[in-house]
Amino acid sequence: MKNSTLNVLKGLAIVLVVYGHVLQRIMVLNGEDFFSHPVFKAIYTFHMPLFVFISGYLMAWSLSRRSIGEVFKIRCKSLLIPYIVWGTLGVMTFYALDVLDGKGAGFNFFGQWIDQLIIDPEIWFLSTLFFCAALLLFSVKLQERFRIAAFVAVYFLLLVIPYNEYGALYYIKWFYVFYAAGYFVNQYGGALIQKLNNKAVLAACLVLFVFLAPTWTTNDYIYVNKMNFMATEYCFEIFRFVYRYLVSFLGIGLAVFAGVYLMKTPAARWFEMAGIYSLDIYLLQRYLVEGLFSRLWPRTGIVWDTHSPLFLLAFAPAIVLIAVALCIALSKGLIRKHPLVNMLFLGQRT
Repeated sequence: MKNSTLNVLKGLAIVLVVYGHVLQRIMVLNGEDFFSHPVFKAIYTFHMPLFVFISGYLMAWSLSRRSIGEVFKIRCKSLLIPYIVWGTLGVMTFYALDVLDGKGAGFNFFGQWIDQLIIDPEIWFLSTLFFCAALLLFSVKLQERFRIAAFVAVYFLLLVIPYNEYGALYYIKWFYVFYAAGYFVNQYGGALIQKLNNKAVLAACLVLFVFLAPTWTTNDYIYVNKMNFMATEYCFEIFRFVYRYLVSFLGIGLAVFAGVYLMKTPAARWFEMAGIYSLDIYLLQRYLVEGLFSRLWPRTGIVWDTHSPLFLLAFAPAIVLIAVALCIALSKGLIRKHPLVNMLFLGQRT
């Protein structure tokens, strides 16, 4: 896949992220169970796995141009620095909100900082991407001696670590499969992608996804398995994991078809722009959509039927478009405009 196609795919993914958050927040304010909504459920089966898959795909390109050590240093700068900065900013924001709500007394900043950055990461996406990258780089290093067995052994050692809840380890366990899949598709799947690029495969993916996605449940946490195997139900648990991975990969496949189609439309430029700014949007929308929007919307007194076509096809997309545009404008005007701020908040140098 070309860079422009990957950017369009990232743009599609981040639009789905914001759309899902808008739907989720409004349903919570309405007192509804957002996970029971079929559109929300469909989005959450694959939108973040798609991001991780693309990151793994790009990792293969990075390793073709740089050494393992150089790539690791770049990932430390591009992922760990923003993770620490945004995590610290998040703790400060919670403190400010507590003060406004009259709960500021006794706030333990260091304790909250440790909790949100280490014990239960608030910005789990960046930390998960970093550890997925580190695990893959370690596997590539071992590959020189052990070949494909290196990847299998590293993933098995990851799975047997028992402390899933600490540091949101279950995120890493769940998403590493998508990261590694993206890497291997780039390395060895070029011919396969060409063969799969036809209408019959698209129809098969669509039928299977529509058939399987509705049975996705919240037995773990929204869309991520917490990777807990029950000792007495191994067969059922393995079947459940295989099912969830299958649905996620079907969704990724459909997204790739959608990205290829979008490349042929006038909307390609807009989605590519959203893809280029996808990290900026992801981080900023936490404040605009998940924070500010959730606080301001109840004041309007408007109650939407979240299952109505008007809401799903007009109102929600309009909110998403406004939120994405605001995030890009804020990033251009504040974050990316200043080299030091850009490096701290996005891990990039202008």
